[in-house]
Amino acid sequence: MDAEQWDERYRASAGGVWASEPPATVREIAEALRPGTAIDVATGDGRTALWLAARGWSVTGVDFSAEALAIAADRPGGDAVSWVRADVHAWEPAASVDLVVSCYLHLADSAAAVARIADWVAVGGTLVVVGHDVENIAAGGHGPSDPAILYTPELLRGALDERFRIERCERVVRGTADAELRGGHSHAAVDTVLHAVRVA
Repeated sequence: MDAEQWDERYRASAGGVWASEPPATVREIAEALRPGTAIDVATGDGRTALWLAARGWSVTGVDFSAEALAIAADRPGGDAVSWVRADVHAWEPAASVDLVVSCYLHLADSAAAVARIADWVAVGGTLVVVGHDVENIAAGGHGPSDPAILYTPELLRGALDERFRIERCERVVRGTADAELRGGHSHAAVDTVLHAVRVA
């Protein structure tokens, strides 16, 4: 989907598309970190950026949908986040940050996109990527049905170079209590989770 199609989806959503909190794996990893600077890539209607900001992070939320960012900015705590309308393929932060998070960014060049956003992580900082795994199709979970844009642990692991120490890169099953959509969904979903630390 392009930016215009996402704008239409958010325009029709009556206040937001996604659940009110980040995925449980993101919360688990971030809660163990000391708050600093963060970028939420493909922030959508802002759930991850707002959650981080409420916990003391200085957050930039980036998305190419103006409608999504308008919803995010209007939410409680929205004024604590710097919202940037931009494409992940072209935008660059002014400086590297302590945490880069990407939730459910699925592109034709996902591995290259992950490698690009990994460059934004400062030495000692953390990269967290969560997305629909290719096995999610057979599992019947919510999400894209095109295997070409879905994740595998091998794809995400291969996107990083020797500058990163991989703490975790694996498939996880996300139950209905950890829904991606605001209205929930009825089937468990299969995600890939990458947690890495930049060491050089």
